[in-house]
Amino acid sequence: MYFSNYLKQCREESGLTQEQLVHALYSFDIGHFRGLDTSTLSKWERGITKPSLARQVSILRYFQQLTGTAMPCWDKFSDKEAEEHICEAGMKNMLGRKSKELVMRFPEKLAKNGDLIITQLRNTEKLHEVAQINVDIDQALNHKFKGLDETDFKEWALYPTNTFYVSIYKGHFFGLLFALRVKPEIFEKLMSFELRDKDLSNAHFATFDEPGCSYILSFFALNEKSATLLFIRHYAHLIANQNSILEVGFATTLEDAKKLTRNMNYRYYKSISITGDIVLESYRALLPDFLASEYVIKMLLSGEDNCPEE
Repeated sequence: MYFSNYLKQCREESGLTQEQLVHALYSFDIGHFRGLDTSTLSKWERGITKPSLARQVSILRYFQQLTGTAMPCWDKFSDKEAEEHICEAGMKNMLGRKSKELVMRFPEKLAKNGDLIITQLRNTEKLHEVAQINVDIDQALNHKFKGLDETDFKEWALYPTNTFYVSIYKGHFFGLLFALRVKPEIFEKLMSFELRDKDLSNAHFATFDEPGCSYILSFFALNEKSATLLFIRHYAHLIANQNSILEVGFATTLEDAKKLTRNMNYRYYKSISITGDIVLESYRALLPDFLASEYVIKMLLSGEDNCPEE
């Protein structure tokens, strides 16, 4: 979608005239909208000119405040509809090429769109296989601190609100992104290290009928293509479920994980020494803050012309 279409859609859905929106934006953020008039706003809506990315983010934040939603005017989207609006090139750009441990370098030309499938682990026949792979990766990268076993992952993968995405290439494992939907009070304990991953149980997970927080448990991909598609599915899920997901976060000992998420709007929260020079750090963000970034704007609202097919 183009930002021009999004702006007009949000204004009309909010019942505002162009003149009313000009006054509202000026009052909301004088620094960015001093001198704004209806003529300029009209040109933005018609795509004749486009506001700077900083102004686009401020407009998104205004509609967040007005509507009380994290991604205004997209709060009725399904996962699939949200995914269709996410630019693959934009996501790849946000992830960058900084990861060396979590994103491998398997030749991407051997994994074209049609052959690389992202699906929920519980919908495959690879539950046991991928659970064991994840345990091996976890033990190798996290110094065995988390202490999770195959039984934990298999049980959690089956819980309806958890998103255990797996990337499959011609029947073979190619990557994973596991996120738990935990209750807000449990999320707070995880972020503060009052509760360890291995101590979680189904009783700590939020149902579809209650607010929850998305806690990334594991991520690994054999190439950038797989990483990109896994995160597209993750962002699509967050957007489609924005009315019930309050915060997002993760905890890691890996510099590689921090590099990978540097362009996302996570904020450092707390740290704890594990052993020796190994430090576990937690990062979190309210969902509206997480989505209100220039990278997300470019990923969602740059239009088809600026999102070439991979």
